[in-house]
Amino acid sequence: MTIARDEIRDLYDAYYGVLDDVDLQAWPDFFTEDCLYRVIPRENYEAGYTLCTMQAESRGMLKDRVTGLTRTQMYAPRYYRRFPTAPRVVAQDDEGVRVRHNLLVVQTLVDKQSDIILSAVCHDCIVRDGDRLRFVERIVVFDSEMIPNSLVYPA
Repeated sequence: MTIARDEIRDLYDAYYGVLDDVDLQAWPDFFTEDCLYRVIPRENYEAGYTLCTMQAESRGMLKDRVTGLTRTQMYAPRYYRRFPTAPRVVAQDDEGVRVRHNLLVVQTLVDKQSDIILSAVCHDCIVRDGDRLRFVERIVVFDSEMIPNSLVYPA
């Protein structure tokens, strides 16, 4: 499977734009129907453990996460900004394109200064699904053993 670097960059630009604009309803559409989304501490990832902070194994589970965020959870108003490095293609084969990049997530509560809440490396697998690119796998490996309990939005 061949996917051009410009297409990959466009996917990430759109993905992070949707999240930073808090268009959560559009977020699951960046994933295939059967997918894996995981936010996991580095220690567990490197040890091969699957215990993680967030996990979804289908687009339907991602939609449920959005419903929980938008309709049922109560938390102080906040903004997130994501600062990804340029994506680096690490492999390309019939299963998709493996991409890696670093990610910094900054949170701003409306009445406080901004804080870094996540420093991570993302391991993604991208496929062509119909007429667009989608993530079939997105593993966000955060560096710290502890993250604030305020990590409520997707990375």
